[in-house]
Amino acid sequence: MNRFLGILFVLTGLMYLSGCSLKEDMRSDSTKEEYYRNEAQIRTGLNGCYASARAVFTNSGFFQMTECAADLMYQDVSSFYDANCDISPSRPGVASRVWASSYEGVMRCNAIMDAVRCAEESGYIESSSALSFKAEAAVMRALYYYLLTSTFGDVPFYTVPVTEADRDSIARLPRMSADEIRDNLIEELTAYLMPEESGGCEALPLVRSYGELSQNYAGSPLGLMLAGKFCMWNRRWEDAIKVFEVIEDIYGDFKATPASFGSVYPLTDVPFSRKYVKESILEIGNDVQEYGIRVSGSLAQFCMPKRTVALPGEGNESAEALADASDIYDGIVIPELGEFARTTSPVRPTTYFYTQLMSYDSQDLRSGEYSQGSDKARNGSGTLAWRWAGYGVTDLQRDTLKVMWFKEVVPPSALEDKEPSEVIAVQVNAEKQYGKYRPWLGNKFWCYGMNNNLDGNNYKIFRYAGVLLNMAESHLMMGDLDKACAYLNIVRIRAGLDPLTAASVGGNSDALMEEIRMECARELFGEFQRKFDLVRWGVWYDRVKAYNEGKYIHDYVQPYHEFWPIPADQVTYSGNALDNDSYKQ
Repeated sequence: MNRFLGILFVLTGLMYLSGCSLKEDMRSDSTKEEYYRNEAQIRTGLNGCYASARAVFTNSGFFQMTECAADLMYQDVSSFYDANCDISPSRPGVASRVWASSYEGVMRCNAIMDAVRCAEESGYIESSSALSFKAEAAVMRALYYYLLTSTFGDVPFYTVPVTEADRDSIARLPRMSADEIRDNLIEELTAYLMPEESGGCEALPLVRSYGELSQNYAGSPLGLMLAGKFCMWNRRWEDAIKVFEVIEDIYGDFKATPASFGSVYPLTDVPFSRKYVKESILEIGNDVQEYGIRVSGSLAQFCMPKRTVALPGEGNESAEALADASDIYDGIVIPELGEFARTTSPVRPTTYFYTQLMSYDSQDLRSGEYSQGSDKARNGSGTLAWRWAGYGVTDLQRDTLKVMWFKEVVPPSALEDKEPSEVIAVQVNAEKQYGKYRPWLGNKFWCYGMNNNLDGNNYKIFRYAGVLLNMAESHLMMGDLDKACAYLNIVRIRAGLDPLTAASVGGNSDALMEEIRMECARELFGEFQRKFDLVRWGVWYDRVKAYNEGKYIHDYVQPYHEFWPIPADQVTYSGNALDNDSYKQ
């Protein structure tokens, strides 16, 4: 799936694939017969189906919508409309990007699938190759419809290539039921991807997305993950289990033992700085290349501890100069983050998250790189950061790292004249003594050695751990609490948490569902899915009102914000076939 690096393709064969939203400006339909005459040319066209996904996921507004406008984190900037739900059809925020890029992707996938059909019928490629090409395009098309239905709910749905003859009618398609769209895509994806014994044709290899057996394109794990997600949205729990079981067969034993940091799927692979790891099903890669060609997102600048911008004077290593050094992040000189990173408008965890779900003294190995009073790294996923191993700003002995508290976590006055053992005691009680202080987002999101705001990390969208949590939910909805606990515990045990049983929740399905929601919060924190999951569970608005601590969001958030509005210009272009009726109130 390295096609997600977002490299720009300047290819003659893609000319008739260009366009955005539903306002396609198409050339003659004859191009596909003229150009796509062999597998290499078709591969060129398929490459163009990938770029639109990166345009969505690397847009900072998408993270603000999916993660900051939810219950686990917030971002206090009045002009960040998506984080504050300050959106409307005339000011749709990231909805414009999701709509335009996703329909651009749909259009390209439809066009290349038609081109493959023509090439097969003309005898230019073998039927087996045509099947795999169509399956790959179908997976990408499903990804775009996943983004569209999760963001907007009901949306226009079409699977035909856009031509001069039908582009006006396609542009005037009304909303179609999201449930019906998902049912169509479930049928298509399972037909292409499921094993033959399960009624599919196994058009793509059943191997992990990344690792020693990986392929360089959107493969079966992503398509199966999307099919399973669609099943969950439509409450087709038994079908979801069947699909997720195939992914489980592909990815195998999770080896969820706390001490097995060298196992197949270690927690240390979860941070975004770890690229194309075996556990991942979909990563969106940012690439920073030489010769001024830079393709990168900017998420890390919002997720790292705040810092100064000044550089020390050349040859000036005085305490005063070091105090202004640019590699100081909230009071700690952190060499890994470097001297040239820009941080701004930080995203912070909510009190609900860092006190109830991921507290400092939690046994959860994901809670922070340095936690539970230890001066050693925890070999976890680094979800939050209370401390870090660096240098003090007045410490001239820069050859020895020391684990230090960030100033905003515990105020400096609370640590004055304290012995090391007393410092730990202060932090353990900090939530009671200094409730307004909170940790930063952890190194799961940091970009080491970042230049300005050019984030070179890979954004993790779907992982195997998410499949296991989806299995837990699906089995619960089928009434099997024991199996639900079994899958939930696979993830919990890897994180160092005690296993749960049906008895431990009193045999109560609602209580176990809440445990699954909380485990999704801990495990999948910041992975672009929280709002979608909360909406699917029917609890988004209540959770935002109860837990989000943003200064501005409560002035705007309404129940109808569970889905973002279709941009007003798209409604106009459709001849008012589209609508934003829920926003009219």
